[in-house]
Amino acid sequence: MAMPSYTSEQPCGNNELHDGHMCELESQQEWDIIRQISMNPNVRCENCGAEVNSARNVCMPADL
Repeated sequence: MAMPSYTSEQPCGNNELHDGHMCELESQQEWDIIRQISMNPNVRCENCGAEVNSARNVCMPADL
Protein backbone atom coordinates (compact mmCIF):
# COMPACT_ATOMS: atom_id res chain seq x y z
CA MET A 1 0.00 0.00 0.00
CA ALA A 2 1.40 3.41 -0.97
CA MET A 3 1.78 5.91 1.85
CA PRO A 4 0.82 9.57 1.35
CA SER A 5 3.68 12.03 1.14
CA TYR A 6 4.03 14.51 4.02
CA THR A 7 6.51 17.18 3.04
CA SER A 8 6.99 20.13 5.35
CA GLU A 9 6.59 23.54 3.77
CA GLN A 10 7.62 25.51 6.85
CA PRO A 11 10.42 24.78 9.29
CA CYS A 12 9.51 22.87 12.42
CA GLY A 13 9.25 24.94 15.60
CA ASN A 14 10.50 22.07 17.77
CA ASN A 15 13.79 20.82 16.33
CA GLU A 16 14.58 18.75 19.44
CA LEU A 17 11.62 16.43 18.77
CA HIS A 18 11.57 16.66 14.98
CA ASP A 19 13.02 13.14 14.55
CA GLY A 20 9.67 11.71 15.71
CA HIS A 21 7.53 13.85 13.43
CA MET A 22 5.59 12.33 10.54
CA CYS A 23 7.47 14.25 7.83
CA GLU A 24 10.86 13.13 9.18
CA LEU A 25 9.72 9.53 9.66
CA GLU A 26 8.52 9.48 6.07
CA SER A 27 11.84 10.81 4.78
CA GLN A 28 13.53 7.94 6.65
CA GLN A 29 10.95 5.47 5.26
CA GLU A 30 9.91 4.32 8.74
CA TRP A 31 6.63 2.81 7.47
CA ASP A 32 5.98 0.57 10.51
CA ILE A 33 6.31 3.51 12.91
CA ILE A 34 4.15 5.68 10.65
CA ARG A 35 1.38 3.07 10.71
CA GLN A 36 1.54 2.92 14.52
CA ILE A 37 1.39 6.68 15.08
CA SER A 38 -1.46 7.21 12.64
CA MET A 39 -3.85 4.35 13.52
CA ASN A 40 -6.29 6.52 15.53
CA PRO A 41 -5.64 10.10 14.45
CA ASN A 42 -6.99 13.02 16.43
CA VAL A 43 -4.35 15.62 15.54
CA ARG A 44 -3.54 17.20 12.18
CA CYS A 45 -0.35 19.01 11.18
CA GLU A 46 -1.14 22.54 10.01
CA ASN A 47 2.07 22.44 7.97
CA CYS A 48 1.81 19.24 5.93
CA GLY A 49 -1.67 17.88 6.65
CA ALA A 50 -0.52 14.64 8.30
CA GLU A 51 -3.07 13.10 10.67
CA VAL A 52 -1.63 11.31 13.70
CA ASN A 53 -2.51 10.02 17.16
CA SER A 54 -0.44 12.55 19.13
CA ALA A 55 0.61 16.20 18.80
CA ARG A 56 4.20 15.17 19.50
CA ASN A 57 4.37 13.56 16.04
CA VAL A 58 3.79 16.67 13.92
CA CYS A 59 5.45 20.07 13.51
CA MET A 60 2.35 22.26 13.88
CA PRO A 61 -0.41 20.32 15.72
CA ALA A 62 -4.11 21.19 15.53
CA ASP A 63 -7.10 19.18 16.74
CA LEU A 64 -9.09 17.32 14.09
